[in-house]
Amino acid sequence: MFNYIIKRFKKIVIRILALMFFLIGLLMIFLYLNYRLNDEYQNPNDIYTYVENNKTNRYLNEKNNEFLKENAIWSIRLDKNGRVIESFNKPDEVKEQFDLTDVARFSRFYLADYPVFTYIIEEGLLIFAYPKHSLDKFPFNYYNYNNLIFNFGLVVLFLFLFLLFVYLLYRVDIKEIINNILPFQRAIDKLFEADFEKLDEEGELKELAFAINEANEKYNNLKESQSKWIRGVSHDVRTPLAKISWELNKESKLDMNIENIQDQVLKISNILEGLNLTMSLANIDKEGFEYENPLKVIRKLIVDKLNENPNREIVFENELTNKNLKIKMDANLFYRMLENILKNALIYTQGKIRVILSDADNRLRISILDEGPGLSEQMIEKINREDLTNITRHGLGIFISKQIVELHDGNLLIENKTSGLEVSFIFEYMN
Repeated sequence: MFNYIIKRFKKIVIRILALMFFLIGLLMIFLYLNYRLNDEYQNPNDIYTYVENNKTNRYLNEKNNEFLKENAIWSIRLDKNGRVIESFNKPDEVKEQFDLTDVARFSRFYLADYPVFTYIIEEGLLIFAYPKHSLDKFPFNYYNYNNLIFNFGLVVLFLFLFLLFVYLLYRVDIKEIINNILPFQRAIDKLFEADFEKLDEEGELKELAFAINEANEKYNNLKESQSKWIRGVSHDVRTPLAKISWELNKESKLDMNIENIQDQVLKISNILEGLNLTMSLANIDKEGFEYENPLKVIRKLIVDKLNENPNREIVFENELTNKNLKIKMDANLFYRMLENILKNALIYTQGKIRVILSDADNRLRISILDEGPGLSEQMIEKINREDLTNITRHGLGIFISKQIVELHDGNLLIENKTSGLEVSFIFEYMN
């Protein structure tokens, strides 16, 4: 979830930066075009060049005055003492005599609020004045007033568009985030409900979807295990408890069979231990499983059982064609899975026990075949349905083995043969 938020945040930031650079570039283009295409007022240098080229004995002659009139410019010429000796359309508020301070001021800024431009000629100055509010003068340059207002509005417009697009991106991303998260919220609300809908494990939130689905699966497994545990306890502990109660209700303590009571207590303990194991197996995390060759575990099991039962015959038949096969497994659980079946065969049957390993089509098959009477079809069906009712009469071992093989993504196959019972574990393996 945190990674998803970081990714979404990065995407939003990248979009905003891309939008910002795009709008800034567009703004610069507009400003440049506005500067290049605006020809309402001619450049002061062009005005001076024209007047200089067309002067006679007077700078402000008839031809130059006509040119200045066309460009809405008035002009004055000062001698070295600051007196006006020539003029064209000079406003009344403009003085006829200027001192050095006046010259310094209007050369840098304005003359009577008119933007003016000063040029040195012979022994005096030639001054061109543009209309008020036509150009802005700065200490370093001049700028068209109307252009300034227009460009300021353009900057404001682009800023508004930037904020608008950022808001729209925000709304789109937030809506997308909400649409992506909403199914997860509904799934979490119904995580422990029967109508939980499995999330699609794709897209940017696939890890979160997988975690929620896995949590629901674990909950259902736990719930199912609890139900089986309760059914197992209610049916299978009843008989030992009844026997203990019967012994305790005898009138004379001398008549009590203490050994029978101890046997029944031990039976209850074994039942509870087995049922607790079935519940814990439903919640084991397979992340710790590693790819291993099961041959070593099988050999160790056979050696251990032969040492415990020196008078029994256990035949190991290794028919593997791929000696390097591996399956993802937990060695201790794998040992327990096989031990339960082998131990049942040793306890409840007589004769030879065969342990057969074979492989075909990338499948490993481990079969344990005894020479006993086998199991009833009703009991096999109960095991396949994972029904614990009265199954403890024959031991929980086979049911626990079924859980372990399924935990290893394998299958358990129970078949009655003419020679006895065959229990097979089938796994897919990697080379």
